[in-house]
Amino acid sequence: MGKATQIAAICAFGVVATVATTMAVQAAEEAPASSFVTLKLEGACDEQNTRLWLVNSHTFKTIATTVRWRAAGGKDLSEQFFPAPNSIREIGCAAEAEILDAQYAAF
Repeated sequence: MGKATQIAAICAFGVVATVATTMAVQAAEEAPASSFVTLKLEGACDEQNTRLWLVNSHTFKTIATTVRWRAAGGKDLSEQFFPAPNSIREIGCAAEAEILDAQYAAF
């Protein structure tokens, strides 16, 4: 293999690697915010309620997330949280919970 062929192969590999990386970042940016946030009920608070956690698995974006939850025998609570990238945040105790809305934070 000649020197020119080696240089062309290295350049081609560099272009392919750059395009693949760019596509992966764009795919992460284009995925809906709701695909990165989840709720987790883990750890007992009492006989009827479990500790409620909000998880943001996005690697570099904060996601404004509106959560509704209810403790056994309690009223519905709703609040917006701003979990940082790659974070887990405890919300409180709940018997049930759901994510109402999730949007990328604009700050």
